[in-house]
Amino acid sequence: MLILNLEYRKDGLYAKLIGSLTKHSTYKFYQYVIPYMKKEEVKTFVCDCTHLRKIDFEGKSALLKTKLVLKDQKGKFLLCHVKENLKKELVGYRMRIL
Repeated sequence: MLILNLEYRKDGLYAKLIGSLTKHSTYKFYQYVIPYMKKEEVKTFVCDCTHLRKIDFEGKSALLKTKLVLKDQKGKFLLCHVKENLKKELVGYRMRIL
C-alpha cells in the first residue's frame, strides 16, 4: 500500500511517499501524478522518500516515467531522504538523489 501526499507550490510538485511503491500502487503515478504534471506543466518534482519502505521494478519504472515526463518539459526531478537500502535499488536509473 502506498499513501501519496501531494502539494503544489508555484512551479513545483512535492510528494511524500509513505509505504511501498510496488506494481499494486504504481497506478497512482500513472493515473494521477503524471497527467497532472503534463496538464499543469510542472517544472520541478520533489519526492520525499523518508517513509518509503519498499520499491520494486514497477515502482522504479513509475519513477523513471515521471522523470522522463519532466525531462520533456525541461523540468527537474529529485528524490530526497532516500534510505541506503533503496539507494542500492535505484543504482543505474540516473536519478538525482539527496
